[in-house]
Amino acid sequence: MNDRLKHPGVWLSLIGIAHLPFVVLYFTRLWNIEHYQFFPFALGAFVWLVNTRRIKGLLLWKPASSVYLAVDLCFLAGGVYLYSPWLVCVGGLFLCLSICLALQDYEFDSSLAYLALLPVITLRLPLQMDTQVIQWLQSVTTRVASVVLNHFGYLHLRAGNVLEFPGKRFMVEEACSGVQSLFTLLFLAALIACGYRRKWLHTILVLASAICFAGLMNVLRVSTVSMAWFSYGIDISTGWQHDMIGYVALVIAAMLVFSTDGFLNLVCSPVPDEPSIGRSGMFWNPLTTVWNWVFLVRNRMEEPSVETSSRHHPIVSMIAGAICVVSVAAQLLKV
Repeated sequence: MNDRLKHPGVWLSLIGIAHLPFVVLYFTRLWNIEHYQFFPFALGAFVWLVNTRRIKGLLLWKPASSVYLAVDLCFLAGGVYLYSPWLVCVGGLFLCLSICLALQDYEFDSSLAYLALLPVITLRLPLQMDTQVIQWLQSVTTRVASVVLNHFGYLHLRAGNVLEFPGKRFMVEEACSGVQSLFTLLFLAALIACGYRRKWLHTILVLASAICFAGLMNVLRVSTVSMAWFSYGIDISTGWQHDMIGYVALVIAAMLVFSTDGFLNLVCSPVPDEPSIGRSGMFWNPLTTVWNWVFLVRNRMEEPSVETSSRHHPIVSMIAGAICVVSVAAQLLKV
């Protein structure tokens, strides 16, 4: 058996190919869902960041990586058996996580596991829960916008997702509820967190801010359309005016998400080393230890001394090849 077949990149590639038919089918269908059409940018950013940030020729395979790989194979088998491209993609995410966990960041003392967030946000919510999110956003946007309009004296009637003014009824549809804006802002927040290597708590807060600002901009859009009709008799609920309001609201929300990340970076900065009398060193204060564990990403002071294990038992490549052939054949027969 030649050395190439013993390299971990070979059998990992074979396992990745085993997902390919159903993954292509999944993303082909996903393109038809408007609020998920950001996925090419998320996947492109993931591939680019992994390729530019990894230490070339270094793969530190860890026990956790093996666990994630085993979970991937379980989802792959289940997805093929149940004819579920979604389950196969869930398994693919675990495969990405296992590989990213084994890859090391060339600049910071960490793995690239944080980059797995980008493909994760391309996974559609199970059981079509995104449809329920759409309906919930429509309801919340309508109710909050109605309260705002009443507060400023724009009297109207609200019936479900409809705002009724004298001579005009506005239906708060999916486009007005800002579903596209919400998912776009979540992608932007994930890209910011991965691009700046934010820790997990910082990332959660940025993602939460994206949800809040998306809701705020949605209410602003609906209120602006209603006020324009009530005050000036101008209908901007359709056409390029409506699209322009949406784009302006999205840009403002994006800037607010960037500002939130900058604010959190300022407030949550790591505590620097300070010498003390007697025993001195880093993180003797337990509060400092916890704080830096949550928010500090340490720079890599020197290249790791561990090299990639370029040789694996031939049986590993043989098993990976068998999984690839059987899985691809089964998926193609079902597709």
